[in-house]
Amino acid sequence: MKSYLKLYFTLSLLLLFLAELINWMVDPLWYSHGNRITGQNFSFNERISKTNLLLQSKDEGYDCLIFGSSRVTLLKESSFKSRHCFNYSFSAGKIEEFVEYAKLAKVQGINPETVYVGVDSFNFSQKPVSEKTTVVDIKPGFIAYLSLDVLIFSVKTLLGFSPDPRYYNQHFESEVIDDLPQFDPTFFNNQTEGLCDRSKVAKYKELKAIFPDAEFVGYVPPVSAWNVVNEVYSRDLTDCTLQAFYQISRIYDEMYDFSIPSTTTAQIGNTYDGSHFYPHVQAQVSLVLQGKNTGFGIELDDYSLAEYEKLYKAKIKTFLVQEGQEERWQAYL
Repeated sequence: MKSYLKLYFTLSLLLLFLAELINWMVDPLWYSHGNRITGQNFSFNERISKTNLLLQSKDEGYDCLIFGSSRVTLLKESSFKSRHCFNYSFSAGKIEEFVEYAKLAKVQGINPETVYVGVDSFNFSQKPVSEKTTVVDIKPGFIAYLSLDVLIFSVKTLLGFSPDPRYYNQHFESEVIDDLPQFDPTFFNNQTEGLCDRSKVAKYKELKAIFPDAEFVGYVPPVSAWNVVNEVYSRDLTDCTLQAFYQISRIYDEMYDFSIPSTTTAQIGNTYDGSHFYPHVQAQVSLVLQGKNTGFGIELDDYSLAEYEKLYKAKIKTFLVQEGQEERWQAYL
C-alpha cells in the first residue's frame, strides 16, 4: 500500500510540475514574459493579463493610458510616437470598470499626461451595473499556474486555437489572425426599441477626476455603417447616443467620432466582423488622436449638438440610399 501511495504522490507532483512548467512557458496570464514558444499571446482573461503586465512594467515611465473595449485593444501603443502608452483595454470593457482600473493604476504610481478613452454606444444602452464594480483578484503566479483551466488554455495556445480573431504579439500589442473570412454584412429586421441611459456620462467625468492634471481625449471607435444602422439607428437610440457622446465632449479636452458612416466604415474589407477594424484603420485612428487630419472621423468640438446630430443622420441616410435601403430611413425617421 505504501508503494502505491508513494507512486501516486510522485506522479501527482510530476503532473503538477509539468502543468506549472507549461503554463510558465506559455504564460497566458502575462505574469512574466508571455508566450516564449510561439510568440502569440491569445486572449484568456485580459483583465488579469493586462493588470499583471502593468504591475510588472509600472516602472517603465508610462505617461499615457488607454481605456476601452476590445475595439480599443487593437490600437497599438507604439503608434503614439510622442507618448509611452499602456493600453488597459479589454473585451467588453465598460466605463464603470475603467474607473476602477484607473484607480488601480494610480495606486501603482502611474501619473499619465494623456488619457485616451474609447466611448462605445453600448455603455448607454445597457442596464446599470447593480453590484459594485471591482478589479480582478490577482493571485500569485505559482498558484494561478496550477489551474487546470489555465493549462487547457496553454495547450490550446500551443495548438493555435485562438478564442478570438485577435491576439497579442511578443510585445503585447494586438494583432489580427491572418486569412479571416470576409465580413458579410446584413441589415437586421424587427429590431426592438433599445434602452438608453445617459446618466452613465457621469462615470466619464469620474474617470477624468482620477487624473485631474491629465489631458483627456475621448473617441468613439469605428464600427461598420451596418452596425450603426442595426444597433443604434433602427433601435431608436440615435438621439440619445449622440447626445451622450456630445456631453462627454464637453467634459474631455478633445472628443472624436469614428463611428459616423463614411467610406471607411462602409468598406467591408476594413473590418473582420463589423465591430473590430483591421490595423491599417487603427493606424488612421491613432494619427487623428495625435492631432493629424487624415479625413477619417470628426471632432465634436467643431460642431454644435444640433449640427452634429444633423450631420450624423445625413450620413446614415446617404449610406442607406447607397445600399438601396431607403425604406429603412422612412421606417425610423
